[in-house]
Amino acid sequence: MTRDPTTSGLWVRPATAADIGLLTGFLHEIMAHHGVPPPPAEDLRRTLEEIVGSTSHEFLLAGAGESVRGTCALIYTLSTWSAGRVCELQDVVVAAGSRGEGVGRTLLEAAERRAREKGCRRLFLSAETANLGGHRFYRALGLSEKAVLWFERDLTGDP
Repeated sequence: MTRDPTTSGLWVRPATAADIGLLTGFLHEIMAHHGVPPPPAEDLRRTLEEIVGSTSHEFLLAGAGESVRGTCALIYTLSTWSAGRVCELQDVVVAAGSRGEGVGRTLLEAAERRAREKGCRRLFLSAETANLGGHRFYRALGLSEKAVLWFERDLTGDP
């Protein structure tokens, strides 16, 4: 566990298998915020178990005292565009009652340190177009905005 020297009393640590219940709660919170129904509980649990045992994907938790107040996921991969390792941030969640307390800043600064430790050349994330508060937050932290269109296909149904 590391303490954030700039934000009094906040800590950050990697999530473990013992934190799967906490992670599930945070993920349900962000999915509800975006109007997305959560996946089946057993599927989410298995996915989280795989993530916390992985070297290419991890969750960080941030909190104060005994209270966990936020999380983010880091996915490490190779990029041809960067000619090296990169880190994608996903699932950046700060509990509703803890917003504005420095938890998000602490998480993103820890994520950047972790990505640098892993030799990543770039850190990036995506934010929904309607998430204007998130946009302001990421800009305030010095992340550069890139306009792209995201295309996807749901592969869970019939082809």
